[in-house]
Amino acid sequence: MSDTIFYEQPLNERMRSFLRLEHLFKQAAYTLRGYSIWDSRSTLTSITTILDILSRNDLKTELLKELERHEKTLSALSDLQGVDKEQLNNILKQIETSQQHILDFNGQLGQDIREHELLNSLRQRSSIVGGTCNFDIPYLHYWLQQPPEYRIEKLEGWLEKLEIISHPISLILDITRESSSPANVMAEKGFYQQNIDSSSPVQLIRVGLANDSEFFPEISAGKQRFSIRFMVPQDGERPTQSADDINFQLVCCAL
Repeated sequence: MSDTIFYEQPLNERMRSFLRLEHLFKQAAYTLRGYSIWDSRSTLTSITTILDILSRNDLKTELLKELERHEKTLSALSDLQGVDKEQLNNILKQIETSQQHILDFNGQLGQDIREHELLNSLRQRSSIVGGTCNFDIPYLHYWLQQPPEYRIEKLEGWLEKLEIISHPISLILDITRESSSPANVMAEKGFYQQNIDSSSPVQLIRVGLANDSEFFPEISAGKQRFSIRFMVPQDGERPTQSADDINFQLVCCAL
């Protein structure tokens, strides 16, 4: 377990979508191989939520744009001294492979599983609070009674069809997070503010705190600056801003 917890704040809608999808894919992977019906339910919920995000966004175009941008930026580093060319070439190859897979895919991402009757039924009921009970979707109740091995195999197959999305998103976010080094800074009386350099394409703000910290950051950001307030949890009440000077790690991910 890491000694540092990182809190993240995306600075554009594209990065918000990528982070949400990364969260859902990790959640699905965690519950995927669980044998209980609740594990399978959770994985199904993650998959259908992923499909909902895909139906509302032109993610195919967004992924291709971001991959192309990273490819151009990283390719320009190949002649610099001190660059690990083997690692750089490996990343560029992964970018190229991801681009080709997306370009080769006809139609909207996720379309090949979106029309599956079970997944479609779940998506239609997802807007209703508690709308996926056994009496709401008998097909789901039947499906969940099947042997765990059967359920896991089906879920693996659906997630495998979504790898065309999950892999490039993971790649893009890894590159983004590694694009800048942490700086040790201090928030006076629990508050920190910094201007954003308009010439630097900052995508993501990361705030690192020791995992035993008694506070957490609330990050707000606009086009010109961002601010961080370090909040102290209160039992059952709204957290309050810390009055202490707080040392933390700050990463402005720009690539």
